[in-house]
Amino acid sequence: MSKYMTHISAAGLLDSWLKAGLVSQAETARLENFILAQQQEQELALYLRILVSIGAFIASFCFIGFLSAAEIINFNSEGDLIFWGLIFIGAALFFAKISGDRDHTVKHSFLIQSAFCLMGVGKILFIMGFQEMFGANGGWGVTLSTLLVTLATYHIFRMSIDRFLSTLAIFTSLLINIVSDERFFGDATEIMLNLFFLLQIVLAAILLTHGRVKKDYIPLAYANAFSLCITVIYFTVQSKIGAWDHQQNYDLTFVNLSLTLSLIGLIGWAAGSLEKLQTEPLMLAALGAVVLAIVSAPGVILSICLMILGYAKHEKLLTLMGILLMPQFIFFYYYNLDLSLMVKSGILVGSGLVLLAGRGYLAIKKLDREV
Repeated sequence: MSKYMTHISAAGLLDSWLKAGLVSQAETARLENFILAQQQEQELALYLRILVSIGAFIASFCFIGFLSAAEIINFNSEGDLIFWGLIFIGAALFFAKISGDRDHTVKHSFLIQSAFCLMGVGKILFIMGFQEMFGANGGWGVTLSTLLVTLATYHIFRMSIDRFLSTLAIFTSLLINIVSDERFFGDATEIMLNLFFLLQIVLAAILLTHGRVKKDYIPLAYANAFSLCITVIYFTVQSKIGAWDHQQNYDLTFVNLSLTLSLIGLIGWAAGSLEKLQTEPLMLAALGAVVLAIVSAPGVILSICLMILGYAKHEKLLTLMGILLMPQFIFFYYYNLDLSLMVKSGILVGSGLVLLAGRGYLAIKKLDREV
């Protein structure tokens, strides 16, 4: 067995159990079948899925442009847009059905990518139709129609990239509507934004830390994580909410408090249980999280949360998100400080010394390695 837990694979773990006599050969075979059953369906590699989604997105808009130029669809009629949107969604489901489940032939690849493209066209047309129906409140029409079409297709169109993009679109449109349409909520806009952020935190806690989340909801978990990043990026670059002519200041106290409590909870969860927060090193880590909330920005705390999640779950994508976002949030935090350059430099130097001191403490106490 590997010395560090982060290097253990499922196969290595089963092999170590077998050698230790904890399971029999027959039980090992059953466990292998169980693990395989829990995995996502065989799909393209992540970077290929990203490229395919970009290609399908471009192809969808090109196809919509063709439909408009050929005047096949009346884009001024919400009824026509919704009707043809449903037609294309139905065609996408049909193509996905006849493509087969795990057949890696040219026919399968062509049909499944065509289905993805048709699904994109159908959803865009459907959303455009609803947007026109809502008139001045078209933004909320986009949110409602995206929610409806996602709920209708989530469990029958099983492409993870489609599930991810659809649910991410829901979260993003909700954020845009809340922060830009103060007429809808009036003075309660800030409260609704806090509730929306709390909903994202709760969903992340359930989907990313619970051990028995079904594989169908993994795209939803990642969409929620990405939407959290988008929300915090908005808080980083913009301190006001509302339309340009009716903007009001937004207090980040609730956001910082929510992320700080989440970070402390993640530290205990990654250590094995919240009771371990009573131990000396984790108490110091929790105290550091509180200090960080007082002197830092929410983006920095979110980046640390993502890195802890990725490390504990062995999810490289979450870790990479945290690593890539951290320097961006530190830059914006440093840039937005209303202090002189000398004071800013002192803060950076002091922060580095504190981190080095913490690293030295862990090394002296031999807490810098896993057992």
